[in-house]
Amino acid sequence: MAEIPETTTSATSERNYLDEARELANRLTLNRVASKLKSDPAADLTDFLSKQLKKYPVFVDSLAKSARAKSQQNETVMNDAGKRHEPPGLPTSLLISPELPLEILHPLSSHLLELAFEGESVCAIDGLSDPLSKAFLGAINRRLSEAECLHELHGNFVLGLGPSVAVKISGSLDPDHISNLHYVNSRIPDMPAPQCLGAFRNGRLSYFFLTRVPGVTLESVWPNLSTSHKLSIQKQLNDIFKGLRSHAPELPSGQLNLGSFETGICKDTRRMQRVSDKPIRTEAEFNDFLCHAPGRTITPWVKMVRPCLKEDHRIVMTHGDFHPRNIMVSWERDQGSAPTAEGIRVSGIIDWELAGWYPEYWEFVKALNTINMRGPLCDWIEFLPTEAIGSYPMEYSIDCILGRWLG
Repeated sequence: MAEIPETTTSATSERNYLDEARELANRLTLNRVASKLKSDPAADLTDFLSKQLKKYPVFVDSLAKSARAKSQQNETVMNDAGKRHEPPGLPTSLLISPELPLEILHPLSSHLLELAFEGESVCAIDGLSDPLSKAFLGAINRRLSEAECLHELHGNFVLGLGPSVAVKISGSLDPDHISNLHYVNSRIPDMPAPQCLGAFRNGRLSYFFLTRVPGVTLESVWPNLSTSHKLSIQKQLNDIFKGLRSHAPELPSGQLNLGSFETGICKDTRRMQRVSDKPIRTEAEFNDFLCHAPGRTITPWVKMVRPCLKEDHRIVMTHGDFHPRNIMVSWERDQGSAPTAEGIRVSGIIDWELAGWYPEYWEFVKALNTINMRGPLCDWIEFLPTEAIGSYPMEYSIDCILGRWLG
């Protein structure tokens, strides 16, 4: 059999890249036109089409490069012993596989598409079935392979895809993280929380895209902060959580379920996480949930504290994991000067998977849940935003007893 010249194979591959790129570019361009006409059917498209004409060749070239990069990335590199080399950076096992089924968990936003296509303006597409093509996945994989690892724990990764977008890759993504964040974004747009940009599942892995909050965790800088810095942060957190507490629940059915905003699942996370197996509608039912655990005998200690649990707290909007590791801060400098007491800013509150409607004391209790009284965060309790979240020493003491029982 005659051998196919390498140049012929390369030319064929290049045509395939261009065909794939043009196909996606055409679909996106048509959607932009449709979006313009939807808002104004009689619109003059002269300037718009002229701009699109100039952008089109660059756009196609960008998409072709993405497809080409994905193809090169998928080539297996063999050493002399026939072993596979993993490219540096992100493990290839975390890249999106076009061979595995892909399920949309939350619609992907146009902002994510703009990132994938290197800033090219892309309008939102209904259902986003078209962008989930080889070109799109190739562009996202290229971003993933170049990503900055922001956090890694137990095989779960948080990656920075440039300065404005992050992605959480996990084999056990909590759906409440997506729905809770979307709830906060839509009801409290002024809340300094990441914006949900969409999520999908690819095989066993889930990819949750969100805007990247600038700065570093408060936990990482807390030991080096002055009292003035800490007081400044406390004041900012008071303002933020007053805004959170001011939001009233929407009750179309007339009945509020305690727990996550949309699923109504109560969670109690200590060394292990427990979740409610039925709807909880009163604080009395919530107290029963706290004092019962499958496979555990109710001890005399638990019997003693159960009657002390109040049942008349207000039910309020709660973050549920209010810890310095979930508070992002950044420095505000004036023409390169050193940070001042007023120069530290709370840039965002992250990790909303444990958020929901809970008794008003729950935020205070969980803010101290994993704080070591002799560790670097030992004075965290002195700077809690208690004007907003309140102070509940009795409830905290009872919770410590429950924590020793639950483990």
